[in-house]
Amino acid sequence: MSKRGRVYNRIFNEDEWAKVNKKNKLMIEDFIEEYTQRKKKASTLKQYANDLRIVMIYILRELDNTSILELTRKDFRRFSLYLSKDLELSNARSNRLMSAVRSMLTYIEDDDDYEYENNIAKKVKGLPNEPVKTDEDDFFLSFDQVMRLREELLQRNRLQDAVLLMVFFDSGARRNEVHQVSKNGILNGNRTNVVVGKRGKEFSLVFLNDTKELIKKFLEERGEDDIDSLWITGSGENKRAVSYGALYDRVVSMSKILSELEGEPINFFPHSFRHSRVECLLQGEDLRLLDKDGKPRKYTLEEVQRFVNHSDPKTTQGYAKDHTDSIVDDMFGI
Repeated sequence: MSKRGRVYNRIFNEDEWAKVNKKNKLMIEDFIEEYTQRKKKASTLKQYANDLRIVMIYILRELDNTSILELTRKDFRRFSLYLSKDLELSNARSNRLMSAVRSMLTYIEDDDDYEYENNIAKKVKGLPNEPVKTDEDDFFLSFDQVMRLREELLQRNRLQDAVLLMVFFDSGARRNEVHQVSKNGILNGNRTNVVVGKRGKEFSLVFLNDTKELIKKFLEERGEDDIDSLWITGSGENKRAVSYGALYDRVVSMSKILSELEGEPINFFPHSFRHSRVECLLQGEDLRLLDKDGKPRKYTLEEVQRFVNHSDPKTTQGYAKDHTDSIVDDMFGI
């Protein structure tokens, strides 16, 4: 089995690194900065940086130094085979490198500075027997888990966090979009103020009536202030709007609470709500949304696509679970 340092040392060289696509280098820098802000260990940051350098040098050598955002599922599959066949890495080591790619592209997918909506690398399965799952792999919160977490937050007198949870879940919005939500006029209907999403799209976020009741209760408890944002921290003269990064920390703290409730580690992040909402609407799992027969309503792919403001239905489908096996099993009564 090749040791990590040896793999890096026999691939990385300064001459080729100098030729690597500048956009690919910038993505690594942005990703590492984000993970530094998330307080990841220095050893973890170094591992990610070294693994991603290997990836970018491969792209330089084999894929015309193109942007990693332009790679296809076939390109990532070939890279995975290159790791195991050409470099003769163990399955675990190969999966770890692919995991670094998926994690970085998940960050890029969520960042409004990049025009990237569909993390193709997540569609490439890991090599068998030694699966590697990172914190950035898709995690789908069920409707029951969301509601259970909501009640626990209320029990712990974390009303604002309960509101944040439900706005994230109801709207399926990105963190930057949720961060823009204003308190002003929010109780006039079931939509927030207009926010700016990816590619400059402008739209309001939708929330359901029970979430509206939570918002009303929170604003009454919060009292009068001249802060426009719905999200605040501190009290009295120290009260201020919450930073973009603080929303991430609040969601991570929610994952720890759900882990306590479930009795096992459950790591989810702001973008997990977007995946969860798409899946929930497609499968008809939200018990608050009923059809004319009083059953939980299933929404079409086109409806959900419009709801989450995707230009392409394939992007929306990429946010949902793959139900192929269960569909085929049902076809043949397996």
